Amino acid sequence: MQSYRQLRDAYRRSVSGGSELVIISGASGSGKSLLGYEFGKHVSAGGGIILSGKFDQLQQGTPFSALASAFNVYCGTLLLLENSDPSSIAGVLASNLRSSLGRDVHHLTKLIPNLAIILGPATSPINRNEDCDNAQKRLQYLLCQFVDVISSAFSAPVTLFLDDLQWADAASIEAVNHLLTAASLAHDERFFFLGCCRKGEINEGHPVRKLLQNVERSSVGCTNIKLDLMDEHTINTMVSETLSLLPRLTRSLSSVIYHKTQGNPLFVSHLMLSLSKEGLLRPSLSRRRWEWEMKKIEDREMPDDVAMFLNKSIRELPDGVQSSLCILSCFGASANVSFIETLERALQKNIRDDLDVAVAKGLLDKIGVEYRFSHDRIQEVTYNMMEDRVRRLFHFTYGLSLASLSVEEECDGILFVAVNQLNLGGPAIVQDPSQSFTVAGMNLRAGKKAMGMSDFKTALSYMNHGISFLREHHWGEHYDLSLELFELAAKCALSNGDHKRVSLLFEQVSEVAHSFEDKLEITYTYVRSLLTSSCLGEALTKGLYVLNELGVVLSGDLDALLVETKSMLAEHSDEQLLSLPVMTDRTKLMAMKFLSRTQTCLLHTNPKSQPKATLHMVQYSLQHGMSGLSSFALILYGSFLACLGDIPTGYRYVKIAIKLAQKLNAMNNMCEVLTVGSQVMGYVEPLQSVNELIVRSLEYGLAVGSIGNAMLSCSMNIVCAFWTGKHLSLVKSTVDDTLRLMSSHSTLVWILQTLPLYRTVLAMIGNVDDVPIILGSRSDIETEKERKMCETNLHLLKVVHFNKLYVGFMFRRYDEVKQLAVAYDAIASLPFNTILISHSMHVFYGGLINFWIARKTMDVIWFDRGERAIEKMRSYADCSTWNFQNKLLLLQAEQCFYLEDIESAKRCYDAAILSAKEHKFVHEEALACELAGHFMLESGEGHAALPYFLLAQKKYHEWGAYAKEESLEKYMKEQFGTETTTETNIGLNIPAEPDLRKRRAS
Repeated sequence: MQSYRQLRDAYRRSVSGGSELVIISGASGSGKSLLGYEFGKHVSAGGGIILSGKFDQLQQGTPFSALASAFNVYCGTLLLLENSDPSSIAGVLASNLRSSLGRDVHHLTKLIPNLAIILGPATSPINRNEDCDNAQKRLQYLLCQFVDVISSAFSAPVTLFLDDLQWADAASIEAVNHLLTAASLAHDERFFFLGCCRKGEINEGHPVRKLLQNVERSSVGCTNIKLDLMDEHTINTMVSETLSLLPRLTRSLSSVIYHKTQGNPLFVSHLMLSLSKEGLLRPSLSRRRWEWEMKKIEDREMPDDVAMFLNKSIRELPDGVQSSLCILSCFGASANVSFIETLERALQKNIRDDLDVAVAKGLLDKIGVEYRFSHDRIQEVTYNMMEDRVRRLFHFTYGLSLASLSVEEECDGILFVAVNQLNLGGPAIVQDPSQSFTVAGMNLRAGKKAMGMSDFKTALSYMNHGISFLREHHWGEHYDLSLELFELAAKCALSNGDHKRVSLLFEQVSEVAHSFEDKLEITYTYVRSLLTSSCLGEALTKGLYVLNELGVVLSGDLDALLVETKSMLAEHSDEQLLSLPVMTDRTKLMAMKFLSRTQTCLLHTNPKSQPKATLHMVQYSLQHGMSGLSSFALILYGSFLACLGDIPTGYRYVKIAIKLAQKLNAMNNMCEVLTVGSQVMGYVEPLQSVNELIVRSLEYGLAVGSIGNAMLSCSMNIVCAFWTGKHLSLVKSTVDDTLRLMSSHSTLVWILQTLPLYRTVLAMIGNVDDVPIILGSRSDIETEKERKMCETNLHLLKVVHFNKLYVGFMFRRYDEVKQLAVAYDAIASLPFNTILISHSMHVFYGGLINFWIARKTMDVIWFDRGERAIEKMRSYADCSTWNFQNKLLLLQAEQCFYLEDIESAKRCYDAAILSAKEHKFVHEEALACELAGHFMLESGEGHAALPYFLLAQKKYHEWGAYAKEESLEKYMKEQFGTETTTETNIGLNIPAEPDLRKRRAS
C-alpha cells in the first residue's frame, strides 16, 4: 500500500535523526485512523515509543485533551509494566526527569496525572505569580524536555500520533510545533509526529494550518498523505478476501456495493454487515461458500450517504439502547468504564447494559475498559438525532449532576467534563437564577485549573463562559466572583493576543471597581497589553498615572536621584542587602511591577529617563523589602553604573543581584538577571567564561517560558561566541539554530538584531549555501522589512552599520569603510543606559578604523577619535587585562603608526600579538599579525612583513575565516609574487608603554 510505504519512509528518516511530520487526510470513513493505529503497531514492534491520543469535538473544553491523554496513557503503561522502584523503567524515568528538570517537573504532573505517581511524593508544588504567556511557553519547553528524557533514557525514537486533528485545540498544536522545532534543533533527538484529519476541515484559521506553515519555514520534514475513497477494484479485493472467494466470483457483488456506497470504506463495511443480518448475504452449508441474492441487493433502497444509513440502523434499536447511546454521544466518541460508573451514579440510571447491546450490534466497540463508538460518524449521527434544545437541556442536566460529584470527589477530570457539559447547555437553558452564579463559579474554578495546566486558550474559554452566565446586577450581588472572572479573563486574553478583549474587560472593571486597589491587577494586564501591541505612549501614561496614585513619582533630576540612591545603598553592606526583609505587601509588589513595565516603555520612548525607573525600583526595594524584581533592579543599576564608567562598582551590584535572585528563588527573573549581568561581567571576568553564563541564562528563560528574555540570551550568546574567537563554523551552526528558534517564536525584533552579525559570520567564512530561510528569504539577503525597521529603530541601525563597517575593514575596502564610518559616527553616540559586551568591540574596531582613515587623509579629526578610543579601552583594560590588554596594545600600535614612531609601533604590535595569543583570542591574534604586516610593508620593511602576513593567514584559518584567509593570500601574491614562504617565526617582545604625548607634540 503506497500510503503505508510513505509513512514508513518518513519514520525511517526521523529515526536517522531530526524530526518529521506526516498528516493523513481523507473523507470520513476512508480509513485514516486505521492506518494510523496499524502504523503504531509497526513503531512498537521496532522498539520505538508510541504516544497516541484522539481529539473530540465535545471534549474541547478539556485542557490539552488528546495531547495530555497521549502522555498520560504512556506513563500509565509504564506503571503497569513494573513497580516504581529505582531500578524499574518508571524509576529510571523518574530519576532522569528529576535530574533534567528539577522541581519544575511538578508543572508536568498537572497535565500528566500518572507522572505524579511515577515521581512519588518527593514532587512538591511550586507557587509562582507569573505572567500567563511565560507559563504557557514554560510548559511547551517542559514537554520538549520530557520527550528528550524518555527518548534518551530508553534509547528509542518517540512517535506522537494524534487523531481527528480537525477538533484540535490551539494550545495542543502549538505544543506539537515546539516539539517538532526542538527536535529539529537538537540534531540528535528523534521525534516523529503523525496526525489524521478529515479532508476539507482544516481552514485558513485552523491551528493545524499554522503548524504546517511553520514547518515549511523550518528544517522539519513534512509529508502529506491523502486517502481517497476505494475504487471498484479495491472493493472487489476486500470483498473477495472477506468472503474467501476468487475475485472473479465476487466481481458482480462488489460492483453493486461500489455503486451504492461510492467506495466509502465505513459505508461498505456496514452495508455488508446489514446484508448479512437481512439474509441477503449468507453462508451456504451445502455449497460450503458464501452466496447472495443479487436481484434483491440491487433493488434494495439505500440512503444517500452513510449518515442516513447509520441513522436508520440506530432507530431500529430498542428505545433504552437508543437513549443510552444518546447519553454517551453527548460526551464524545468514547468514555472509559470508570466514567460510565460515575455518570450512572450522577444520573441514577444504569446505561452499561444498553451499551453492551450496542456493542453486540457493532455500533460500539469495547476495548479494555473503554466504550468507543465504532466510528466517529456513528457518534455524530447519534448526537444529531436529538433536537437542538433537547440536546442543550441534556447537556445542562448532565453537567449539574456531575458538578456536585466533582465537588464531593475533588476530581479535576470530572470538573472539566461537568463544566464543559454546562457550557454546551448554555445560559439560555437556565431557569433558576441561582444556578447561573453557580455555573459561573464552576467556570472560574475550571478556568483556574486550566491556567495551572498552562492551557490559556481553554482557560479563556472557561472565563468567557463564566461571564456569559452572570446575570444582570451581578456586580452588586456577586462582586468578588465577577472581579476575579474579569481579571483572569483579561490575563488569559493577553496570553492569546486578544488585546481588544483585554481593553473591553479593563473598561468594565474600571467603571464598577470599589477601590483603586481593586483595579490594580487588571490595569497591570492592560498596560502589558498596550506594550505588547506597541502602544508605548499610552502604556507609559497609564503606568505613570498608577505609580503616582501609589506614591511613586518619576520626576526630578537624574543626577540627584543617582546620588540619593548611592547614599541609601552605602548604608548597607553586601550581606545586609541580601538579608533585607522580603516584600510581601500586594500593593507594593504591584508598584514594582508597574515600575518594571514603565522602565520598558521609557527604554523605547525616552531612553535618557529610563534610569529613573531603575533607581526608583532600587530605592523602593530598600524601603519596602526585596522581591524578584529587586534583583532585576539591582542588575540594571549595576549595568547603568558600568555604562557611566564605574565598572568595579557596577560589577559589585551585579554579583549582589545574582545572589539575591538565587536566594529568593526568583526563577522568573533569573534569565534577565544573568543576561544583563553577563554583559557587565564581560568587562571584568574572562570573556570565555561569560559565554557559559549566557548559556545558563538561556536555559532559565526557556524553563520558565520567558521567551523574550530567552531570545535576548540567544542573541547575546552569539555575540559573545563571535567575539571570543570561537570557530566560525560552530558560530554559524549556533546562529542557524537560533534563527530557526526565533522564527518559531515569531520574535521579529531579535531576528533582525541577529541577522547583521550572521551575515558578518558568512562573509568571513565565504561560499556558504546552507543558510536558513527566515522572513521569507535566505538569511544572507537583506530584506525590505529590515530596511524599514532600521528607519524607526536606531539601535538596530547602529548594529547594521557596525557590522558592515567591520566587514569592510576586515577585507580592507577603504573607500567603503570611510563612507560607512561617516554615517556610523552620526549614530554612534546614541544614549544607552545598560552596558553590552559589543560596546567594547565598537570602541576597539572604531578606533582601528579611525587611525586607518587618519593615516590616509592626515585629518586630525579621525586621529582624535582614535585617541578617545584608546582612553576608553585603557579604562576597560584597568578592569580586565585578560579581555582588553591586547586590544589596547593594538590601538596604541596603530596610534604609533600614525605618529611614525616606528620602534614603539613594532613593540606594541608584537605585544598585542602575544597578549591575544595568551588570552586565547585567535581572531584578534590574526588581526594583530595582519596589521603588523601592513605596518611593516608601508614602513619599507617588506622582508619583515611577510612572516606577519603568513602567521595572520594561519590564524584566520584556525578561526575558520576562510574567505578572509583567501583574501589575504591574494593580497600577499600581489605584494610578494610567488616567492612566499611558510616560515612564520617572528621575534616578539613585550614593550613598555610608549610616551606618545611627547611624540605627538613633536
